[in-house]
Parts: sequence; C-alpha cells; structure tokens
Amino acid sequence: MGGRGTFAAGNPVPYTYEVDTNFSSDGKYKGVKVLKGMEGTGKHGLPESSHSSTAYLKMNPDGTFNMMRVYDSNHNLRLEIAYHVEAQLGTGKVLHYHTYGTSFSQLSKGKPDRTAGVVLHKNSGIYKKYKKFFKGVSL
Repeated sequence: MGGRGTFAAGNPVPYTYEVDTNFSSDGKYKGVKVLKGMEGTGKHGLPESSHSSTAYLKMNPDGTFNMMRVYDSNHNLRLEIAYHVEAQLGTGKVLHYHTYGTSFSQLSKGKPDRTAGVVLHKNSGIYKKYKKFFKGVSL
C-alpha cells in the first residue's frame, strides 16, 4: 500500500495528526516535532508525507523513542527509524530502519518502493546521525 495519494502527491488530504505536547510545551524533542494521531482518527503512526517539516517523531507514553520519519524537500517519506517488535529482525524491540522511494508518498495504488527492515548498529551512519533522538533505546 502506498501513501494513498497524500499531500506529497498534491492532494489536499485531511491532516489527522497533532503536535504532542506531553513531553515539552513546544511539542518538540531535540528540535523535531513530536506528533500523535488526533482523537477518533485511528492514526497511530506518523504521516506518509510531510506537510511542513523534514522530520517527525513519535514517542511512547513514557517519553521513550518509538519512531522517526524523515522526508525530502518535496514532502516525500524517505526514511523511517523505529524501535519496536519486528519479528523478522529478532526477538523483542529492535532498532531498525526502512528506506522509501518517492513512489510511497506519490502512489494512491500499486506497489510502493520500501525496503525490508534493517537492524541499526551503533557504528552505522544512520545511527550516528540520529542517535540523539533514541531516548530509552537499548542496543
């Protein structure tokens, strides 16, 4: 499933997320907006495309890292980093990432371009670049 013809594809889809101010009054962690799904929308992840930011975070209720999505200048999702159970990658919570081709945010139908999950290690470039966001993550 693609991004369902999202904002990045030029469609005025309703925005079903709001800034999560449970962890800071400005709704940011280390300068990046923390989002949560709006009540009653059934949204629990992060948007398939960005409306205004180059990255968004989702935190767990206890304030620890859950997920980060990074977008390009055209609002397309390009990178997702997550810390949760991913059975094909191991037991328990696993810090991992997926990369996305622009088709993910552009297509309303068809097979999007998304990689399988890849485990993040402390010596990886992606880990080093984004580690400041991984509050509560154990490797």
